[in-house]
Amino acid sequence: MEKRMKINYDHPDAFDMPLLEAQLNQLLHRKPIEMPTYDFTQHTRSNETIHVEPADIIILEGILVLFNEDIRNLMDIKVYVDTDDDIRFIRRLERDMKERGRSLDSVINQYLGTVKPMYNQFIEPTKRYADIIVPEGGENDVAIDMLTTKLQSVLNQEKMGFSPIFSFSFRFFRCMTITQNPIVLFGKYKNQYDA
Repeated sequence: MEKRMKINYDHPDAFDMPLLEAQLNQLLHRKPIEMPTYDFTQHTRSNETIHVEPADIIILEGILVLFNEDIRNLMDIKVYVDTDDDIRFIRRLERDMKERGRSLDSVINQYLGTVKPMYNQFIEPTKRYADIIVPEGGENDVAIDMLTTKLQSVLNQEKMGFSPIFSFSFRFFRCMTITQNPIVLFGKYKNQYDA
């Protein structure tokens, strides 16, 4: 457990990209998957999975969704949500203290030690792969309306039997209203680590 607590979970190597790619392909071929779950208290993937049926839209959400070229090539629309450093830190601080029982010092140390450097090295540079860069995240009503309209348009024209994949860096799509239930993937694909 102590060894797992020292793993840099903000590095791309912390994610099981081959599994994510394989499961995306299954969903694209209209086959269900068993999506992994992650246990934040144990710092590893849980033995439990979530059964996921194919859907008309697949939303791939997470800070590293644009990092892997093979996964990027499966996406139809790539969105990078650009949020101010201070806002990102405050959100992380609140989440980790409230939802994960972390101390203020541990959140600050992790942020300065791994989160911010990994953002600068791996996440921010993926902005260049985005079809759309949205400033101000969920507060950007114009971008939300534009993306909602685009998703509705794709759903209305979707007659070819495949599911378009939309990627969103950071939590953004929850602000959008979509009539169908999309599949939301990514954060569950952290690697399995031994005890």
